[in-house]
Amino acid sequence: MIEPFANNHQSMQIGELVIENQKDKIIIYGDIELYLNENGHEQAKKLHELTNSILKSYENADNFRDSYNKNVEESKLKDDRLDDDIDNPFL
Repeated sequence: MIEPFANNHQSMQIGELVIENQKDKIIIYGDIELYLNENGHEQAKKLHELTNSILKSYENADNFRDSYNKNVEESKLKDDRLDDDIDNPFL
């Protein structure tokens, strides 16, 4: 299990769902099929544990709003898809 927002190097996988931890965001991509069987139950419990852990990180963050706003701005600066216009090479 990752420790949400604690570092930039943890990742985990539940089914085909990949969760990557970063200090300013958590990236989740992929898909998961939860079958009504023992394996599906285990995956559902892991998802529940993960989302609870993420929510607790928000609730326990000191100066959550200030930290949140700062991290949003930092994430935008690091984003690969900045609002810069790029010429379309196919036109």
